Amino acid sequence: MANYDKIACTKEFVELKRSKMKFIWPIVILFFCLYLSFPLMAAYAKPLMSKFLFGNITFGYLFGVSLYFVAWALAFVYFLKAKGFDQKAKALVEKYRHQKGA
Repeated sequence: MANYDKIACTKEFVELKRSKMKFIWPIVILFFCLYLSFPLMAAYAKPLMSKFLFGNITFGYLFGVSLYFVAWALAFVYFLKAKGFDQKAKALVEKYRHQKGA
């Protein structure tokens, strides 16, 4: 049985955790900025947001709908990347599973 406290102190686990955070935080910040830009633009960039692009579709509508697509795309990218993180974590557990005192 693996001792997860000892694994958490290993250099490999610390590097895995660091690489995961280096991947996650830019995505969180990107989405947060996009998400907050929508109400800010609605309040302060009314000429842009109310500009008709084609038919009755305004830039504001397209920007709002694009947030859903961006959220799904970021979730998909995270899903793909998380598989790699999970495989590395599983490999670490297997590496230290049968070590005496680990």
